[in-house]
Amino acid sequence: MNIKFSRFLSFLRYGGLRGHFSQYGEDVFLHKFFRGQRKGFYIDVGAHHPFQLSNTAYLWISGWNGVNVDASKKAIELFTQVRPMDVNICSAIVSTDFAKKHDHIEFYSSRAIDNSATCDAGLAKERGFGAAIKVPCQSLLNIVTNAKKISSGAFDYLNIDIEGLDESVLEDINDWPMKPRVLMVEIYAKNIKDLMVNPAVINLESDGYSFVERAGHTAIFVLS
Repeated sequence: MNIKFSRFLSFLRYGGLRGHFSQYGEDVFLHKFFRGQRKGFYIDVGAHHPFQLSNTAYLWISGWNGVNVDASKKAIELFTQVRPMDVNICSAIVSTDFAKKHDHIEFYSSRAIDNSATCDAGLAKERGFGAAIKVPCQSLLNIVTNAKKISSGAFDYLNIDIEGLDESVLEDINDWPMKPRVLMVEIYAKNIKDLMVNPAVINLESDGYSFVERAGHTAIFVLS
């Protein structure tokens, strides 16, 4: 991938010098998989920050565009400033069933941009988060459906990192109007054996995905 100079300058200003951006090196996999692809489309759910712990930063610097979704207003303000050509959405992502009954959800965090922030009340209690604010919420099905209108039919990469709700938002992937070539989702499992019997993994494999790699807590799938 070629580096776009203007985007590289933004990286220097907001990201600092680093070899890769992802927490566990997920973007190293993406660099190899999409080698030579100068344009592409991504959806980053739980996007967090344009550069810090970002799985899409390298893709964006290389010329890609897409949709960034985060429940933190401050995070989305920063994405809008750094990636103005992307679609940047301030919203929590919840299961389709929940979204049918609710348009807001409690969001727990310890600071304005917090990679451990969550809408899972149980997980928030474990992490010692007390205060919460109400934020808009919607389903991933809705995000993907709207994204299809601007993606020209291409959907190269989906990243999901929403601290506790990751698996539930994938339950209706079979109903999505388009599916990503590469899908990364945070799934907590003690080992690969436990991961392979996880309901979300079984659901993805039945829908045409192959589990190909694990990076930290991130499970990586490729559409067969």
